[in-house]
Amino acid sequence: MEKKDKPLKENQLGRLFLTAATLVTLVTMLVFTITEGTRNETTIAPDNDSIFTDTTTTHLESVRDIGEWEFLTVNDEELVDTTASRTLASDKQLTRIYYGTLRLGINMNNMPSESVRLIDDTLDVLLPPIRLLDNDFIDETRTKSFYEKGTWDNSTRSALYEKAKRQMLDRCMTESNIELAQQNAIDEVTLLFNTLGYDHVVVHF
Repeated sequence: MEKKDKPLKENQLGRLFLTAATLVTLVTMLVFTITEGTRNETTIAPDNDSIFTDTTTTHLESVRDIGEWEFLTVNDEELVDTTASRTLASDKQLTRIYYGTLRLGINMNNMPSESVRLIDDTLDVLLPPIRLLDNDFIDETRTKSFYEKGTWDNSTRSALYEKAKRQMLDRCMTESNIELAQQNAIDEVTLLFNTLGYDHVVVHF
């Protein structure tokens, strides 16, 4: 009976050691896998974010360097006149024609840093309002008198100039022209950032 019990105990002990060794190996492999996975996850996102931020900032500075960007040009001419009564003679009359070129656009220097944001794979661009780029839009070298009767001083001519200026603003700075300039701005700014490497660009005001 003793000879039969001895081989049975040795077999049980061998199986126990084999099982323990297998468990240790599995635990070691699991810990190594988790550790490697954690290392890989912590080294990717910050680098990509910093690259996007630096690149976007550089491109924004390039856009600011453009300065005034014209998106619509409107040519206009206005006929302006005035009359004055005289006691011992017929009324005086002065009629002049003024020519002007109004440029609608944006001063890109006014774009704040937060106006350009990278959201996932889309560049979001917020533009400042369309405005008149130059207030001296009347070409005085082309101004001419259409009809002039009597003698007129410089103050009267200056008043006619200001009247012509107001008429041009009313005629040209219309809602439809501003909307047209905005659409031109959206198209051109989108194309600009496309050439800088951004495939998805959203431009708005």
